[in-house]
Amino acid sequence: MKKLKDLRNFHQELNSVYHDLEMDFPFPNDFYQAFLSGENEMYQKSITEIKTFHEDWIQTIESFFPSLNKIIKDPKSGLRYEQEVVAIEKAKKTNSDSVRHLAANTHLIKEMRGGDVIPKRILTTQAEIEYAIYENRFIKTLVDRLFDFVNRRHDLVKKNVDSFNKKHFDLRSKFQIQDSEVDMHVNFQVKEDLADENINKMNNELLGRIHNLLKLINGLKLTPFIQDLKNATPVKPPIMQTSILLKNIDYKNCYTLWLYLDKYHTLDFDLDVKEQNLTFDRFYTKNIYQLALQTFTTVYANQKALEDHYQYLDIQEYQKRSPKILKKRMEELVESDPSMDVEDVAINQYYLEQQKKQFKKSLDQNIEESSSFEIALKRALRETIEISNALYKSYFDLEDTMDDDYIFKLLVKEDKEEELLNLKEKLRVSRIIREVKEVDYNNSIRLEKRLMKDIDQLDKEFIKENKRKIKEDAKRAGIEEKIKLERQNLKKNQQELSKYLKFVSDTKQTLTSEHQAITQKINETRKQIKAEEKRLLDEEKKKAQLIYNQELKKIRDKQKAERKRMEEKLKKQRKLEEERLKKQQERIIKQSEERLKKQREKLAHETFKKIEQAIKEEEIK
Repeated sequence: MKKLKDLRNFHQELNSVYHDLEMDFPFPNDFYQAFLSGENEMYQKSITEIKTFHEDWIQTIESFFPSLNKIIKDPKSGLRYEQEVVAIEKAKKTNSDSVRHLAANTHLIKEMRGGDVIPKRILTTQAEIEYAIYENRFIKTLVDRLFDFVNRRHDLVKKNVDSFNKKHFDLRSKFQIQDSEVDMHVNFQVKEDLADENINKMNNELLGRIHNLLKLINGLKLTPFIQDLKNATPVKPPIMQTSILLKNIDYKNCYTLWLYLDKYHTLDFDLDVKEQNLTFDRFYTKNIYQLALQTFTTVYANQKALEDHYQYLDIQEYQKRSPKILKKRMEELVESDPSMDVEDVAINQYYLEQQKKQFKKSLDQNIEESSSFEIALKRALRETIEISNALYKSYFDLEDTMDDDYIFKLLVKEDKEEELLNLKEKLRVSRIIREVKEVDYNNSIRLEKRLMKDIDQLDKEFIKENKRKIKEDAKRAGIEEKIKLERQNLKKNQQELSKYLKFVSDTKQTLTSEHQAITQKINETRKQIKAEEKRLLDEEKKKAQLIYNQELKKIRDKQKAERKRMEEKLKKQRKLEEERLKKQQERIIKQSEERLKKQREKLAHETFKKIEQAIKEEEIK
């Protein structure tokens, strides 16, 4: 809408024409009565959407460019050996492979001169520098991925760089006119770009940064190094951890960038939406009624005018069958399973046997590698326990070593509150695992005590049996001394177990106290954060109140000016109405005078004719 002034002038003329038509014809009044007697709903909204894109990922990618440039300028390389059988005159250098090949292919020998062999053709080996090693193919694939990664975000930001304002008008009406029931729905939307220079400037600057980044990546793709690897096979995940990728800092940074591209698969942006309900004044409302009048008149009148034509159009006839009502069968309502588990299958026998075989295999292997059965058994048990520990750590993410996720905590901004909740959850899971292991440990101790008790009982029975059987005092004394020593060792073992149980109890109490201290510290920190949040909220409320008062004053001043402008507009419109009414009255009076003049002339003419006729009749008489 380039010429808004022309639109306003056209709108005023349209209103004037509508007014004349409403004065000249009775149908508009009949339609308005029927329309306003029905159910009418109308609303209009103004919705403003402002998108602000995040740019952290650009800075992160730009930080890896020094490593990429360094690799492309001075890449790693290997040697590729190409072997070819050529004429002896073209051979420049031979080696042991040439001799072995000639010995295996004697038909290539030309002649023998004494102790010398003169070949016709010989195998030569040429060494060439090979840049298409795995690490360089990884760099080439990374550059291609990086170009696609940035290009997609460039297209997305380019499509959504401009903010917009959308105005939505909706009219729904149900009414009855004469013998017809009308259901009318008018839906109208206008979408305009929002002229917010700050937001548009920020998004355009971001688009410029992405465009420059895309140009840098395109420059990398056009380098001789990448062009030489154009036909090289791209690498596919999982990426092999070669010594170059692990030890060379630049290649390692590129591997980190690869992982970053895998994890950062979204484009974050802030969306500010402002919604405003727009009101209607009496002139606007009148125009909406006129819109309904025009819509109904256009459609209904044309349909009536074309009824004779419609009767020649094809008619599609079909029948709608009524739904068939069935009663549910009993088997459809009862949920039944063709098979039922009777026994508890929590520990499946098949998997138990498989675990037993695996444990036996591990134990046998450790027995062969260890010096004693005790060491082998400890190793096998430790491996079995490490499996369950690895399961806990992997499932609950309880890894205590620095892995690749630690790198991304430095690259991607995370929510501190979410991180705190994750740490609390990990602490809770760790405590549960520890408590379960303590229960298992206590069960093992109880089993050991029970076995010791059984051994002691069997020892006592053995002593009694030996006392009955052994007659010689020397043997009896020796056996008693042996049992005494075993009992002494048993007491020592029990004392050691008691000490260890006490140590476990003390450790548990220490962990409990530390947990309470950490919990108290967290609560204090939370209180401090809440107090700081409250202070900031109070300050923001004061600022918001001040801004609100300023905006309210501006709105009031604007409304005052708008009211003054509307009053002036109404005065002008009243003046125009009065002038138009005056002109219309003059036109009506003029038309009336013309009609009266015609009637007078007509009456005078008829009277004159009657007089002439009467005179003629008198003359005849």
